[in-house]
Amino acid sequence: MEIAGLDLRTWARIGQAIWWLSALVGLSIVALAVAGYRRNRSTSMLFLGGGIATLTVVSFVTTLLAARLFSPALLSGIFPLLDGLTQLVGMCLILYAIVLARRE
Repeated sequence: MEIAGLDLRTWARIGQAIWWLSALVGLSIVALAVAGYRRNRSTSMLFLGGGIATLTVVSFVTTLLAARLFSPALLSGIFPLLDGLTQLVGMCLILYAIVLARRE
């Protein structure tokens, strides 16, 4: 089966490349946030970096570990829970960073 002239295996590789790139971009943003925290001693930058790390890197690692540890049948039930939980924690950290930045 082909979609837009590419087979499903190629689409899967493109998806994996995007997945790795999002983790690398997330790490870059976290490094900049930590540098901002060290330079300005701004706690909100630290929470912003933690939130972005949770949304990108922690989600990436959680997905990798879940794929290795659980069977595909069990993974279909656990993966949405883990993914939703990491997204919720990451967004709460970013929200707290924004609220904290408004107070500083």
